[in-house]
Amino acid sequence: MKYHESRVQVRFNEVDQWGVVWYANYFAYIEVARSEVLAKVGLLPDVLSSLGYTAPIINLTANYKSSARFHDELVVQISLVPQKVAKLVFTFRIIQAESGVLVMEGESTQVLLNKKGFMVYTLAGELAEKIGNLQTYFKEDGENVIP
Repeated sequence: MKYHESRVQVRFNEVDQWGVVWYANYFAYIEVARSEVLAKVGLLPDVLSSLGYTAPIINLTANYKSSARFHDELVVQISLVPQKVAKLVFTFRIIQAESGVLVMEGESTQVLLNKKGFMVYTLAGELAEKIGNLQTYFKEDGENVIP
């Protein structure tokens, strides 16, 4: 399974009084990577909205392994887990660029809701095409594979 890789640098306003990245800021780093991927396939939130859907996150897990600090460069790796129903499950991990130390790993699940707020279980039309493109992006062979 292929992953998408983004790089972020820890800014001063993202650390606590001990100089460690405040735990919730890691989710912002993951969002950078997820947004880059969704932009590649034309599925950013405004497009999803124009198609008549929303995609709230209904589950999020995070396992912290190490700390990141001010000015660290971090590598955010994200991948899509294939699903049989209409939902998006991303796995992610954050690694310190210089040392290769794993900082955090986890998974997020988004469901698709129509304009009335009901869950969508099967895909159709332009939404199916765009999510198909997203799945194809992660199926391509490449060197970057999450074990």
